[in-house]
Amino acid sequence: MKKQIIAAMFLGALLFVISAATHAVPITDVKEYSNNTATEYFVKDDASKYSSPYYRNRDQDWGWTHSAIAGTFTSILLDISAFDVDTPYEKDAISVYDGSSWLNFGNLVGTNNTWDFTQFDLTSYAWANAQVNAGLQVKVDIDTVRTTNWLVTLGKSTLTLDGGSQTCVPTPGVPCTPASIPEPSTLALLLLGLAGLGFSRRNIA
Repeated sequence: MKKQIIAAMFLGALLFVISAATHAVPITDVKEYSNNTATEYFVKDDASKYSSPYYRNRDQDWGWTHSAIAGTFTSILLDISAFDVDTPYEKDAISVYDGSSWLNFGNLVGTNNTWDFTQFDLTSYAWANAQVNAGLQVKVDIDTVRTTNWLVTLGKSTLTLDGGSQTCVPTPGVPCTPASIPEPSTLALLLLGLAGLGFSRRNIA
């Protein structure tokens, strides 16, 4: 009976190691002012939120691309920081490229003259992992209602994979901080060690 328990522990630890090896580690990819391209307009800091070219209207739609990240992920979350989104009147639509077309994920949410994150969950989409591997493409269509000249400023876009490696706030210019990341390999090694110890004690007896 003891041998069966020890064998089960060893097998469980081995499966845990294999599972940990086949899944990517938690990652947070951040698009912000520091890595803007010529056609990306994340604002530098809070003081610049009303400045051109960051505070943009319905004729100034734009998009961005996250870094290409290899791996297989079980959780894919996109958080976009925006300033001065007057929900429910203002409609700033977010779309993501699925490999063949643009898929509308809904509108930014927020309140007047504040910074807020809007989260979009991509986890359940079959194409999402491949697009993360290729470099996730996102775009904003500002003021889709077009009855009033709404404007919006974006602070950052964070792509959080399997829980993420950083913790971020919506305010631009505030650096993200390292998140506490679990270490499955450490636990697996501990289980393997315990299983090995059990085998050695069995042989001695």
